[in-house]
Amino acid sequence: MNLDDNQFETLQKIAERIRHPVYLCNQHGRLLCNSHITSTSPDWIRILPFFQSRTPHYFSIIDTKQTYSVFSIDLNAQTYEYVVIPSFILPLDETLQVIIEQAVHEISIARMRQYTAQQTAKRARNEGFRRWIEGASSSQQDDAHIAKSFGLNVDSSYLCMICQLDPYHENTHFLEQQLMIEQVVDLLDSALPHSPFPSFLFVKGDMVIVLMEETGNWSEMSEKLLSFLKQMQILVSIQVNHTISFGASLTSCRITHLSEGYSEALEALQAGHLSAQSEYIQFYQAKDVPDLLKLIPRKDLVTFHQMHLHPLYEAGQNLLHTISVYLETHCHISETAKRLSIHRNTVIYRLEKCEELLRISLKDPEVTLRLRLALRIQMILSPHPD
Repeated sequence: MNLDDNQFETLQKIAERIRHPVYLCNQHGRLLCNSHITSTSPDWIRILPFFQSRTPHYFSIIDTKQTYSVFSIDLNAQTYEYVVIPSFILPLDETLQVIIEQAVHEISIARMRQYTAQQTAKRARNEGFRRWIEGASSSQQDDAHIAKSFGLNVDSSYLCMICQLDPYHENTHFLEQQLMIEQVVDLLDSALPHSPFPSFLFVKGDMVIVLMEETGNWSEMSEKLLSFLKQMQILVSIQVNHTISFGASLTSCRITHLSEGYSEALEALQAGHLSAQSEYIQFYQAKDVPDLLKLIPRKDLVTFHQMHLHPLYEAGQNLLHTISVYLETHCHISETAKRLSIHRNTVIYRLEKCEELLRISLKDPEVTLRLRLALRIQMILSPHPD
């Protein structure tokens, strides 16, 4: 949520009047703006979430012997922000108090308007994402257009994670549950800028969906990712007084297959709930050969596929289709001929041609296993096997 020029000028005017910098932060300790240019957040900002006070208050840092004055800005019943001044503003200094109160009131009105407009935009964005992830788009061009509208890179792959509050106490009222969900969403949204990888947040019902862009191989990402998710669980536990769990897809997915990653993350989340766990991070468990193949880097899959099938692509589709059906029928020539509606001798001729081009023997079980895997990989790489 960006400040407009008038609000920034208001902060600067307060700073000039009291000769101290002025900061605007949200309730979770995220710096939104300040009266002077700086690229880093001050150390004391981490303390703000522990106060959760909506009235003017003060705190001091023992090491620096610095006192801070904090003034609250209410955005709605659950959400608020702070104007923080690194100085002790004397309550008895009525003139200065009036100046600050007027400035805070001016910022409050503008911020509430901004907040309302942003929440409306977020609801529309989340609804658009819900329709997309549930398969409402009809083509790859639609996927690319929609992904760009969400700020996603169409050439990147994304790990899908779904966060949900752990089961509530049976006496928890629905309204109380909704308030907790809103707090979790706000908290995670504030924390995402500190994520080790580019991340995007969406809300679908009572679930928070995070898409995290793949920027390296899995072994490099996994440790940082798990550490970040555990930090989020700790923050929610402290500030919301409830626990959350995460379900995550097995691997990252391209934009066109993001719905598969979402399904995997949802199944992983549900598996954790069924096992009566809480505050867990559950990754989707591979159940079949395609799931296991997805764990292998794409470039290695492409290399394996080309090594074992590329000569057949150059020879035309007849040979590739014949050897595929031949392997599906457990190497039965008569059944292969029947399925392809061709003569048995034609099948034999085509298989011999495959052996010649690939320089293999189809009688070798190791060879047929590699070919089966290459054909499975072809399905994963489709529609762009090369």
